[in-house]
Amino acid sequence: MSEALESNHVNKDTIRPHIPKGTHPIETGKYLISTNEIDRMYQTVIKWIENRTPGAIIYGRPRLGKTRAISYLLNYLPHDFGENTPIYHIRCRKYKNPNENFFFEDLLNAVGHSIITTGKSNMKRTRLLRFLVERADFSGNNKIIFFIDDAQRLVEINYDWLMDLYNDLDHYGITLTTILVGQKELVHQRSAFISGEKFQIVGRFMSQEYQFKGITSLNDLKICLMGYDDYCEYPTNSNWSFTKYFFSDSFIRGYRLQHSAEELFQVFVDLRREYGLPHKVEIPMQYVTLTIEYALKRFGNNGLDVTTIEKSHWEEAINNSGYIQSELYQIH
Repeated sequence: MSEALESNHVNKDTIRPHIPKGTHPIETGKYLISTNEIDRMYQTVIKWIENRTPGAIIYGRPRLGKTRAISYLLNYLPHDFGENTPIYHIRCRKYKNPNENFFFEDLLNAVGHSIITTGKSNMKRTRLLRFLVERADFSGNNKIIFFIDDAQRLVEINYDWLMDLYNDLDHYGITLTTILVGQKELVHQRSAFISGEKFQIVGRFMSQEYQFKGITSLNDLKICLMGYDDYCEYPTNSNWSFTKYFFSDSFIRGYRLQHSAEELFQVFVDLRREYGLPHKVEIPMQYVTLTIEYALKRFGNNGLDVTTIEKSHWEEAINNSGYIQSELYQIH
């Protein structure tokens, strides 16, 4: 019996899984990967929630991976605060005119309520409050966490409505922590609120801040590449990491993407210099993942099937990602 189990384990590890074309996470882009920056942000958010901080800002330039980072947090925060903790991801829309009806419809939709559009705005607000109270009671820890994405779109009246919700929940002994995620405009908005003496808004929703960054160092990039080598696998529990699937023979012989970290980082630096970009490197995560995905698909088993990814391959992958064009746009 033990020999049979050992044989099955060997086959599982050495026979490449059959995955229909176009369905691997590298091809769909539907996967989450940890980075140094996500881990730093994660630890910060945990402290905010533990301290019952009412509101805070996470800001950074576009395409750094803030939205994916939120998804990562939504996935893992329940391990720290309980599987039933109500944690919601709310995406801001840009309204021509702020409308309480639409605002509470969006919140009801974000929390997964089954009745969204029925009734007037006060009924929708009451419906949302009752739903959140039920969820908080069920969780047993009296916490609710909102991540509001693209929060630079919020205007003063939106904060007034959120403040009413905060106060209503507080009446029930429930803490609402609202984490605003967006671009640097959020910091400017906070300054404007301070200048206008809107201290209640600042105190409730902007008391703390965290600047989210892209890949800024060789170590950051190496940790990211290790994720593809060691921590992402598909199918689930198959023991086939993303690197192993796309470079199966080379992987078995010891090849890992993380071995290319120094070379890849240098290619990013060299391309920046070639195009006259600033020396300070902060690579948005979107372009890192697009670069890696292109390299795995183009040069791996399903593509040109090379033994390892060389410098010229990385140059092609980075150029294909649109990174240089995006950086040139940022400085003009």
